[in-house]
Amino acid sequence: MVEKKSTRVRKEEIVQAALEVVGRKGVRALTISAIADSAGMSEANIYRHFSGKDEIFTAVAEFIGSAVMANAAVIAGGSRKPLEKLETIFFSHLALIKEHPGIPRFVFSDDIHLGQRNLAMTLSVRIGNYIETITGVIAAGIAEGELKADLLPRETALTMLGMIQFTALRWTMSNTSFEIQPEAERLWLNFMQLVR
Repeated sequence: MVEKKSTRVRKEEIVQAALEVVGRKGVRALTISAIADSAGMSEANIYRHFSGKDEIFTAVAEFIGSAVMANAAVIAGGSRKPLEKLETIFFSHLALIKEHPGIPRFVFSDDIHLGQRNLAMTLSVRIGNYIETITGVIAAGIAEGELKADLLPRETALTMLGMIQFTALRWTMSNTSFEIQPEAERLWLNFMQLVR
């Protein structure tokens, strides 16, 4: 007998399937039919868990918020030294993008920015919180002498996030034609030369 999956598990599978569709074909290709095909379930099963596409968009945004922004907050609140925290946040963010190419395609999509204004505002707030989290880690690094005393914490945080964003954009635009990890390692070494 096949064990019935919980609603939570099914919703997670649907969100992952939606991200997979976005990763392969972009936000415009995100239909209930495409999600059902990717998840290996019927459209009726999708509708059992979500009222429609807008609710799935919200669930995808919540997943991204938790996976990226909440993860950074947990790392920042830990007991490691600031530089180690920054490095962990940087590489875990890029590893998540490598695992889910749909994340940058979703976050940077005009279909979200212009077509889903409430969702775009929610993502904007989460990104703002993410910036503040990294700013705090950088400020701690300056205070502890790990980073240059004359750095501006917020601008340094934006520089670090810019490295992630531009790498993610290049990677998705090239249809994932290069390896993210070696690129990330070179960028991180260079960033350390600039800020330490």
